[in-house]
Amino acid sequence: GSGRSNIRKILGGLAVAFGLTVCFLAGVYGGLWIALIGWFAIRNATAYSRFVSLQEALIKTKAGEVMSRDFRVVDAGLSLREFADRYLLEVNPFPFYVAASNGRDLGLVSIDDIRFTERSQWEIQTLHNILQPLEKIVTVSEKASLAEVINSMEARQLPRIIVLSPIGSVVGTIDRGDVVKALAKYLKPRISDADVKRSKEENAYPQGLQLGAIAKTAQDN
Repeated sequence: GSGRSNIRKILGGLAVAFGLTVCFLAGVYGGLWIALIGWFAIRNATAYSRFVSLQEALIKTKAGEVMSRDFRVVDAGLSLREFADRYLLEVNPFPFYVAASNGRDLGLVSIDDIRFTERSQWEIQTLHNILQPLEKIVTVSEKASLAEVINSMEARQLPRIIVLSPIGSVVGTIDRGDVVKALAKYLKPRISDADVKRSKEENAYPQGLQLGAIAKTAQDN
């Protein structure tokens, strides 16, 4: 990858030098075309180098390095009323809650799961009754590459993906903002902190950044 890019840059540089020499010493203006082609070769080599660098980052960076702990673990035995009293009115509610029992994560619960349940059932039903079992949710392991994470999210249009430990516990979550933050140093032009924050808030990649397509080519290779 980088070797081919360097060769392109060298050849491009030689073409520029040769073209300008022909142009100015011999007065042959066709040399400008050679110089122009060389200049394009250098530009393309730089773009190719950035592309390869980003691909490599997507493969080498693992889910465990990117994830955030944007969730709370709660007792699966809580009644919906108990859960609502404790968490429904939080100023900054979590995107989801992990319902656990006897030290084992069973599934996910969201605020909407509670709201869409009849109020008359809040005293009767527990989180056990409404949780989404982990085995039925799209997840990735901590060791999964960022390319795999992106591909899983894009293929199913998920707002986020759950990261599991080797023993099947929820250890983190990754959304598009987390992805952009992790890749910011590899992107040109540089992604600002404001752009990262916007990606996090909107759960979207910056306009024009085709991370889905790049991740697919990275994993296919």
